[in-house]
Amino acid sequence: MDPISLAVAFMAAFGIISTDAVLHADSVAVSLYMPDELSKGTAKGDVMEDMFIAKMQEIGDTKSYFGSPSVRSTKAKTMGAVLAKTLKLEDMTAAVQHTFGMKTATVNGSFAKDEKEGKLQLVAMVRDPDEPPFPVIVKRKDGESLPDMMGRAAQEVMEHLAPYVTVVYALQSADRQHDYTEVDELIARELKTYASKTYYRERASILNMAGIVALHKQKPDEAARLFEEADQTDPALLFPRLNRAFVMLVKDDEKSVETYLKPAMESARYQRAYTLLAAGDLLRAGAFMATGRYDQAIAALDDAEYWDPTSALVPSLRAELCTERGDVVCAQRNQTKARANLDSFETYPEVASLYYRISWRKGEPLKPSDLRQDLGKPSAAQPAPVKVSNTTVN
Repeated sequence: MDPISLAVAFMAAFGIISTDAVLHADSVAVSLYMPDELSKGTAKGDVMEDMFIAKMQEIGDTKSYFGSPSVRSTKAKTMGAVLAKTLKLEDMTAAVQHTFGMKTATVNGSFAKDEKEGKLQLVAMVRDPDEPPFPVIVKRKDGESLPDMMGRAAQEVMEHLAPYVTVVYALQSADRQHDYTEVDELIARELKTYASKTYYRERASILNMAGIVALHKQKPDEAARLFEEADQTDPALLFPRLNRAFVMLVKDDEKSVETYLKPAMESARYQRAYTLLAAGDLLRAGAFMATGRYDQAIAALDDAEYWDPTSALVPSLRAELCTERGDVVCAQRNQTKARANLDSFETYPEVASLYYRISWRKGEPLKPSDLRQDLGKPSAAQPAPVKVSNTTVN
């Protein structure tokens, strides 16, 4: 083995590469400085930095199919970094990380007082490996608490470094507050930023999230238009086509679902996108159930369970099918399985069929899927089990 391969193998064996690959891939290193004369009337620099990082981590922890950057202080050293320094392999580690596309952005900032109004402000320079450096200046508002100021500054930085996950975070905040103004404004800014065809992937992702926001606002027609635009912008991004098919179910256009989904399902198999395959088969099952083709619905649910054995939605929808066919025992068995899968089931906000109920009954309103609440409800007294055919829904 040549010396470089030996060093790489050695670093991997001791976690120098593998640890940093997880913690530093698309990571953000933060360093904020607070002069002593300012900290007396506010808070120490370490506290301010912790508040800033905590907000960035809160945004970064938002559930998303694409993940998000990890955030750390430059003062906090990882195990891999410590071992690399001890073994004098910092340059080798950096070279390997660069080779494997592991990028680290930096946020270096300092606190000062505004010369005109004397207000505390954070002046920072953000460096992203893929973009030119850009400055961020955040001034404390009248009556604003320090945590709110730092949270606002952190969100502004994350909007530059991780715009997609920041949109998802803003959507969740909008749901809690029942006010979509902020997320609408953020989406508008990002669509303007990604107006060039060069950024078609980024633009398509934001358009898909704009469609999800429209669904949250109970505007399925607008959502359908945005999903179609996202699909045309980047056909390789499969979310928009799955989401457009979901709107078809909502609009009782279930007969078009199977044909419309076919190209996306073929692409998902090629990409080995198992979560999306499961989501697509759930939609197919819903469309078959809506038209009374129960045997085909069973086959689609079998496919969905094959792609995602931990799904709670598959046995839940299967239980509805069992109930529709009068098989109470089957329904209860699948409800029990759905409850057992809840803790390990992964959902993603950008996939409508994983967030909302599958609308397979005519005129069924659009509403979020809350399996934990639905499956936690005590069951009403059930009639004696009925076997309707020799074919059972497992």
